[in-house]
Amino acid sequence: MKYCLTFIGLLILFTGCNKSSSEDQILSDQLLSLGNDFIMEVDRVAESPDVQFPMDELDETDYTSFSGEKNYSVHFTDNGQSVTIEPGSIGGEKIVAESEILSYDLTEGLFAGGRFVVWTENGNFEAELTIYGSGIPIISSERGKLLPQ
Repeated sequence: MKYCLTFIGLLILFTGCNKSSSEDQILSDQLLSLGNDFIMEVDRVAESPDVQFPMDELDETDYTSFSGEKNYSVHFTDNGQSVTIEPGSIGGEKIVAESEILSYDLTEGLFAGGRFVVWTENGNFEAELTIYGSGIPIISSERGKLLPQ
């Protein structure tokens, strides 16, 4: 009986862990089900936002509308573990994968680094490309739709 209860306890523990892991992959799975290649269409920009640290999150109120045409090619590899962004040969690795957000630490192609964040808004994928500065926490941040290519 003791072994039976131990087995049931372990089964519940592992089932609970697997459920959490699969929930964390929901956004990643939804995104990658559309392919590995996307276009980020910039429609909002924040130039030198007033933040104290590069990792500070920006509010939608920090951004102004951008009516020009600015696009980035976004390519995910290694089942979404890595991202490459062109132009600029920007690259990085996934650091957060939750049910509502994907976040990548950009360490290639940028002097002081940056971040690339993906989430959904009204059923559409949105993305943020933020460039960190040296002496200035954030040089610029751009947001827009992330569309399959």
